[in-house]
Formats: sequence, C-alpha cells, structure tokens
Amino acid sequence: MSTQEILQEIRDGLSGEYGVDMAYLEGQVSKYKGHEKAAEIENGIAELAYEILPEDKKEQVARMMYLDGKRLDAVMNEAIQLINEKKYQEAFKLTEALYTKIRISYRETEEKMYLSLRNPLEHQLYLYFYQPSKRLERPPFDLSRMVMLHGYSLLEAKRPEEAIAVLEDAIRFNPMNTDAYFEMAECYKVLGSTADLLGCTKETLSIATSPEEISRCYCNLGFYCVELEDYDSAVCFYYEAMIYADNPIVTGELHHIHTKTGKKLSPPTRKQVNEAFDKYGIKPGANEEVVSVVAVLAKDSIAAEDKSRAKIYFRILYSLTNDPDVKKTLDQLYAAK
Repeated sequence: MSTQEILQEIRDGLSGEYGVDMAYLEGQVSKYKGHEKAAEIENGIAELAYEILPEDKKEQVARMMYLDGKRLDAVMNEAIQLINEKKYQEAFKLTEALYTKIRISYRETEEKMYLSLRNPLEHQLYLYFYQPSKRLERPPFDLSRMVMLHGYSLLEAKRPEEAIAVLEDAIRFNPMNTDAYFEMAECYKVLGSTADLLGCTKETLSIATSPEEISRCYCNLGFYCVELEDYDSAVCFYYEAMIYADNPIVTGELHHIHTKTGKKLSPPTRKQVNEAFDKYGIKPGANEEVVSVVAVLAKDSIAAEDKSRAKIYFRILYSLTNDPDVKKTLDQLYAAK
C-alpha cells in the first residue's frame, strides 16, 4: 500500500469528533512507527491533525509550527538539501529564519521550558544531571537540531563566534545533544581556542552514551594535544579512539604527527595512555554516572518484563563497559522467545 493510500485510509477513519479523532491519529502514528515510510506517514498525519483543529486553535498552532506557510521541519529539510548541494548562502537564509522563529515561539518562561530530548535515555539523563524545577514542554520538532543547523551555517560562513552563541541555544534545547557539542568544538578549532576546546570536549565526554561519541571526543583530545605540541599524549588519545570505534581520521592524524616529529609511531602502553588521561584531568571510558543511569534503566526494564526496552539498555550498557556479565544477560534476552 502506498503512503497516499495509507493516509487516505487514515482519513476515512476520522469520526468528525475532535477529541476522538486526535486520540485516533496518535494511535495511527504509533501503528506506523516501524513502517519504511514512517516519516512521510507521520508528516501526513500531522497535516490531518492540523486540518481538524478548531479555528481558534489553528492560529496558535500556526504560530508555533509554521514559517511562511511551511512546517518548520519542511523548512529544515529544504535547508539540509541546499547544504548538501553546497548552496550555502541560500541555506543560510532558511536556517536564520528558522532560528529566529524558534527563539520567538519557544521562549523559556519562569514556569516552563521547551526541551527536544530525543529518547527516554536522554530524558532520564537530563533529569539526573539537571533536576529541573520548571515544567518541561516537549515541542513537536527537534528544536535542538534545527538551531544547530544554523550554527553550522554560521560556521560555514566563517562566523565561528556567532556560531558558538547559536550552538549554546541548541544545547539549551537539548543538553544531551552531543552533536551540538561536537559542532561547537569545530568552532573552537577554527578560532584556535585550545582551552575552550578542552573544556567542550570534557563536557561532551560527560554525557557520551556510545563508543562512537567517546571515540570522537578522543580524536578531539588528540587534535588539542597536537595544537599544544604534546605529540606523545596526542598519539595516546588517537590510539585510544581506535579502540572505541573505527575512526577514519585517525590514520591521517597519526601520519601528520609522524611527519612533524620524525618519530616512528607505535601503539602506546596502557601506562602511557593512563598518564595522558591523568595529565589532562580526564577519566578514561564512559562517565560512571552515565553508566549508572543506563544500568538502572536496564534493570528496571527487566523488572517490568519489558524485553524490547531491556535489549536497548543492555546493548548500550555493554557497548560502554564490555562487562561480560552484561553480555551474558544480553545474550539471554536475545535467546528468550
């Protein structure tokens, strides 16, 4: 069945009673979440939901969700397409308009704040680290990603200082969004702000939830050490990055260090790696607090007999710890019918 046929079938199921139909549409979103055309179907359902809104609510929704007659996510996708086509100036106009719209429509107040937390783990980590007192509102779009896109546009326009200010807003909308921190790290590299790069990387490591994120942080530490001409530490961080993930930039960076120093490079000892971490005040591996939160969520999922959720959290936990006991539990979950 095509996307249009699915949407027509959903439309045919509307009753004409607003409360009933909104609950029905929410159920349809859940129903098609795993569909190969899930994004298109969800967009179509969102348009249907807007159509059936009472007139007095449409104006409010339009202020929050639309920019010049287009939904904010459609504007973002158009900007991404222009960036992919290297039409940066055209993309900049869209990302700037999107950023301005978000700042106006999703302002934080004394009572509430908007957060674009992308999954339950980010939500639990946010509650653990920030213990918010304000009411948390979930916006209909990933505001952090949209704002971050304008930060990227500013960096492409060679305006890194302005990009940093925008990326701070992206982080405000989702303090667990490591992508925004990585983009900020790129700004500090362009500016040559080594101290800020180190601080940003430490912050990113404190919320990293995957080996790939940790590996990327270690690559940034390697870059930082090269800037300081601390090549021995840089080698340690680059080799450590390869342990966590296959990072294609590492080979080139190690070759660069070899060219600069004239030394033959070889994998460092564990003692040398630990000394490099100690030197810059960093604990190797995932943040223990992050691991602890994931472990609690994993155990709670088992207690609730929610195998699907348990698999997710035990996979994350194992990727961060390589704990054989965690692997054993994970294998048992997959073996169970």
